[in-house]
Parts: sequence; structure tokens; C-alpha cells
Amino acid sequence: MPPLFNSFRPGNIVTPGMFPGRVEQLQSLGKVLFQTKNQNPQHFLLHGERGIGESSPLYYLQLVARGDLESLDSGWFKFLPVSIELEPSNTYADIIRKIGAELQRTISSHQKAMELARSAWDFIKCWEVMGVKYSAKQDQSVGPHELLENLTYTFERTLENLAGEFDGILILVDEADKPPVKASLGEFVKVFTERLGKRGCSRVALGLAGLSGIIQKVRQSHESAPRIFEVFTLEPLKSDECIDVVRKGLVEAKTVNATDISISPKAESMITSFSEGYPHFIQQFAYSAFDANKDQVIDDKDVLVGAIRPNGAFQQLGLKYYEELYFDQIGSDEYRQVLRIMSDQLDDWVDRKDICKASGLKETTLNNAISALKKRNIIVAKPGTKGTYRLPAKSFAAGISAYTKAKETAAVSA
Repeated sequence: MPPLFNSFRPGNIVTPGMFPGRVEQLQSLGKVLFQTKNQNPQHFLLHGERGIGESSPLYYLQLVARGDLESLDSGWFKFLPVSIELEPSNTYADIIRKIGAELQRTISSHQKAMELARSAWDFIKCWEVMGVKYSAKQDQSVGPHELLENLTYTFERTLENLAGEFDGILILVDEADKPPVKASLGEFVKVFTERLGKRGCSRVALGLAGLSGIIQKVRQSHESAPRIFEVFTLEPLKSDECIDVVRKGLVEAKTVNATDISISPKAESMITSFSEGYPHFIQQFAYSAFDANKDQVIDDKDVLVGAIRPNGAFQQLGLKYYEELYFDQIGSDEYRQVLRIMSDQLDDWVDRKDICKASGLKETTLNNAISALKKRNIIVAKPGTKGTYRLPAKSFAAGISAYTKAKETAAVSA
């Protein structure tokens, strides 16, 4: 069988054509644009666990904002989207420079926006393309507060020039959880949005996306910063939505390949079970099953082979999501047994007596396991309650659960 185009994208942003579920969130994001277009600026924060796919709704919104797609129920828009990603090394000043530099790049790549902003271009071009420096011609000792004043002034002048041709400007900040607390992202968003308001810039929307914990990080640098956002929490997909992802992927593959690849209900069920509804996990298991398939039907054996073979789904997901916690930091399989038992409850609280009963471990072994796992922050103790624990995230639990299921299924098959 010749090589085939594999439409599944583990670890990459999913295109809107393969985007399942999330209808409520996508409708709400469309309303953010509608309100901002009508001079009632809305800001949002999108968060979820690792593997939940928070970058894909952000990409969808970017396409809707610039008019490449129609929103679900708010019509068409014509915004100027400014999209950046943050890094662990970024500082307060870096965040400002990145936004300024991306605004410059966006305008310079858009002919109509370039023509309209010509009168303000001398000031806009001060933001260097790479966002590393404020200006090659200016003193690099310019402080972050002065940078922020200049950034808000840049937005004010830009909006004045774009009036009548664009609905506004949409700022999208992905990987917002990566910078440390000392980068003061919360302070930035609070002060930046307030100063835009004082300048009368009522057609700028700001959106952040990041892993769970981003709200606490934003709050730590400015207590009231979370209040400016409408918060959207992404949850794992339902079973029918998981299957929809797989089927859409196969439809897309068919448009490229001359061969029509189908999938058995049992294979769909196995991918759903292994992934626990996490979009990135679904993409990985489906990708590996498609790659393992040697005929025109993906069956449960293809899913299993794709999952457990070298460089298969479990090895890839392990490297990306839970290898450090599940393997590198744990030298005893008895300790892993505790995690496997806890993973049955995802990230819900589990009593020590239930772990003891299910594991059959000796008292001293269980005590040592719990102590070691707590010390390494692999399990979390319930505040104010003795002997109750949980895993730190559902995605970690899903990874352990899927790994265990695959091993058991492989043993039965053998």
C-alpha cells in the first residue's frame, strides 16, 4: 500500500474543518468581536489542561476576526488581528515589545491597513520587527512604563487611521501561562486596557490563552486583573465529539488520497477510551492508528499497534505530557501502581484506605509511596483533610489510564 496523506495533527493546531464541539465557547468568542466592533470592548481568558487544545479556538477566532470565516451567529467581521506567543524568558517589557512589533508586522503585511496608517507610520515603525528591541535609533534604557505609554499611543493613532475600514484590533496572546509571575502579565493587561479606555480606544479586544493556573498567575501580579476577562474553561470532549474528530479527519484524508480509509466502531471506541476526550490525545491515537493501518479499514488492532509500538502514540504522549512525572521521577513500579489506581478517578479526591484496598500494598510501602509522591508534587494532598489525595490534572490521569488500558489490552490480545 503506497504512503497516504495522514490528516491527523498531534501537537498542532487543528483547522476549523476538523474542530468539534466547543459551540458555546465559539459563539461567546464571536460575541466578543461583536461587542468590541460596537465600541463595547470585551476581553477574554481561555484556559484548560495540557492537551485540551486551547490554541485551536484562538486560531479559529483569528480567522473569524480577519474575515476568513463567518462567526457562528454574529455575522462577518473585519478586524486587524495581532497574535503573539509568550516564552518562559519573557519580561514585562518583552510583552509590550512583542505586541508593538506584531502590530507593525500586521499593518505592513496588509496593503489597505498600510495605506490607511501612512500618516502614523513613522511612529508605528519604531517597533522593530523581531520585538527584541524598542528601536534601534532610540535609547535602549527606555523603561517599561514609557514603553506602555508609547504602545497605547500607537494603538490610538492606528485606530484613528483605520476608522471606517476595520472593525477594530484583536490582540491574541497564546502560551500566556509561560512567563514567570515577575513578568507581571496581570499588571500589564490591567494597566494597558485601562489606558486604552482613557484614550477612547474602545475597539480593541484582548484575549489570553494558557494552561490551567493562568488565572492565579495573572492575579498574583495584579489582584483585580482577572476581573477584566470573561473566562472560558475548556473541558474534555464527549464521546460522540471524539468520534466526530476521527471521522472528520478521515473525510479530510479522502480529499487528498485516492484511497478511502474507513474505521470500525470498535476502533472509534478504543480511541475515545484511550484519549479520555483530550483533543491532542485523540489526534495522536488517530494519527498512529492511521499510520499502522495496512488495508482500507482501521480496526482495533491498528489502534492498539499504533499505540504501543516503538514511537507509537503512548511513547509520543509520554514524552510530551507525562514521562517526567510517571517514569523519570519514579523508580518503583509499586509507586506507579498508586498512580494507576488514582487515575481511575481522574483528578477527583481519593482516600488512602481506598488506595490501600485496591493496591494490596503493605502499610509501610504505601506510606513511603504517598510520602515520595507528595514530596515530588506528583500527587496533591487535600487541605485540611488527612489521608485524601488527587492527581494534579485530568490530562495526567488520562495519560496513565490510557497507558494502563493499552498494556492490559495488549496482554489479552497476546
